[in-house]
Amino acid sequence: MATILLHSLKRFSEKLKTSVLLSVAVLMAGMPGIFVPAAAAPLQAKVSISNRLYRVGSGDVLSVNVYHQKDLEQPSVLIRADGQASFSGVGEVPVGGKTIDEITESLRYAYSELIKDPIVSVSLVKTRAGVIYVAGAVKKPGMYQLSTTEKESGGSGESAKVIRVDLRLSNVLANAGGVTLDADLRNIQIRREGEELYTSDLFKLLENGNPADDIPLLSGDTVYVPKLDNMALTDKEMEMVLRSPIGPTDFPVRVIGEVSKPGVYALTGESPFLNSAIAAAGGFKEGANKNLIAIRRFSSDGQNMTTMYVKPDRIDATLRPNDVVFISERAVYKNGRFFEQVAKVLSPFTTTLTAVGLSQINN
Repeated sequence: MATILLHSLKRFSEKLKTSVLLSVAVLMAGMPGIFVPAAAAPLQAKVSISNRLYRVGSGDVLSVNVYHQKDLEQPSVLIRADGQASFSGVGEVPVGGKTIDEITESLRYAYSELIKDPIVSVSLVKTRAGVIYVAGAVKKPGMYQLSTTEKESGGSGESAKVIRVDLRLSNVLANAGGVTLDADLRNIQIRREGEELYTSDLFKLLENGNPADDIPLLSGDTVYVPKLDNMALTDKEMEMVLRSPIGPTDFPVRVIGEVSKPGVYALTGESPFLNSAIAAAGGFKEGANKNLIAIRRFSSDGQNMTTMYVKPDRIDATLRPNDVVFISERAVYKNGRFFEQVAKVLSPFTTTLTAVGLSQINN
């Protein structure tokens, strides 16, 4: 029997290798759930799961064997839209929504009318395409169309593993480019057709690494990640999100002043720090002030700002999206005109659009 390989945050954060289709772009009006799919792009996701936990549905294909009953063997049984499937000797059996173990038990009971103590083996050969909708504070909202399954080589019957996209919440968000850093991870909404709205606190998963906090999704689910009113994450929480598979792969900051190559740079979740930004900008110029650095930071709506002052030799500050880092000249600092120059140089940066630039944000 195949075993579940998704036991920890570390395991599901591994880079996954098989491509399926992602239709990017979503239009949302009012409540989440109104989507218009656009052009397809590669989505990477490949995991092994137990075919004993999967609930079958329309479009899935089963293989059935009855021990010592060759005439009842069926290598390919399609489950129809009504959840029924046709089995040799017993006819129509309702299997939609059941696990492989439940289907095996149903067939064992059905075949017992024909055979004494039948030994029945059922396996999942192919799964239907699944669709998940993602909207809100994610980098690539859209409709995810998941590929069908292939049987892994080297196994057969009950011992075979099936390869399919894992529809857990964290994996889907990771493949959506990750959440934005103003995402409210404690109140993620999952809307399931015909059922009430679920709320997930994904921060528990990041904090505890317990896969039980990672909700399994079903085809047709809509995931909506709301935004925080302001950038309320602490630096520790920010680093936790950035280093997780659901965090954004990178984010933009601008470095200006006494560095070799001023400009906009993308910092990764592995190194979202001030000194990383300075290194990306080619390092300090010879006459740079290394004693005190100014950082202009914006609220999550991009309209409000504050200026921070950091001593880089003492604190390697964690940067956030759209931060503007200013390094002054050493002479200006020594002459006591540092704060005056900071006010003058940073005064044009009043919103995130001026901090990073509209083209860089859109890209």
